[in-house]
Amino acid sequence: MAKEVTDREAAAEAVAAAAETHAPQIAEAFAAKFKAFAPKKQPLPDIGALLHIVAAALRAQAADLQQKSAAHDAELADDAAPRQARDNATAELTQTLVAIRATTETVYGRAGLQALGIDGRTPTDSKAIQEHARNFLARIKDPKLKLPKPQEGVVIDKAVWIAKVEKTLPVLTQARKDVAREEREAEATINAKNKAMESFDDLFGVVATFTSSMLDLIGEEDLASRIKPSVRRRGVTAETDTEDAASPTENAAPAKDAPPSPQ
Repeated sequence: MAKEVTDREAAAEAVAAAAETHAPQIAEAFAAKFKAFAPKKQPLPDIGALLHIVAAALRAQAADLQQKSAAHDAELADDAAPRQARDNATAELTQTLVAIRATTETVYGRAGLQALGIDGRTPTDSKAIQEHARNFLARIKDPKLKLPKPQEGVVIDKAVWIAKVEKTLPVLTQARKDVAREEREAEATINAKNKAMESFDDLFGVVATFTSSMLDLIGEEDLASRIKPSVRRRGVTAETDTEDAASPTENAAPAKDAPPSPQ
């Protein structure tokens, strides 16, 4: 689990626990301080119950963030196999076409390379080698193809070349589709995680500020100062932010994940 998430979980628990633990004292102090100002015949609001409610809401929001983060982590773990299949097929197809190019140049010369569309440098990027292979197959299967006269005594079986390329090209094509699908799914999960984090941060700021203010009311200034929301980082307490600042190398973490870059 990312540190940005575990920090928020810890901050939420610290604030929620403080609110629930001190709810009776806060309710009593609130009544003593503000009862005289309440409208006639109207009871004071139950601050203790309110603190329990906001604590439960904050824990629920933290749990939702944790679930969304876990779903994104699981989605990223699923990406490994399709990417490996893509990379393996890319390497195999590149090797095949490099070998074909070398043989063509030896047997047919530069004119042969141009006739087959492989006179340039063989690409190594998965998309580029896919298109390169498709173009090669189209050229070599063209009934109008005219190759230069080969070296004396050398015979090339074009069917062998076609079979080698056609064996790997579909594998690469499918692997690239699988990777693209995984990237779309990862984008969906990271967007869900980021939205959950935004919602958590918004609620955390409200609950932490309210709870710390209520703790100030009963003289718990030290605890109140520790659970106040950080002024530098959303979603964490001032205490968590201070601890992280003391060891930046160990604890550094991005504030929010970014959607995956296309491969």
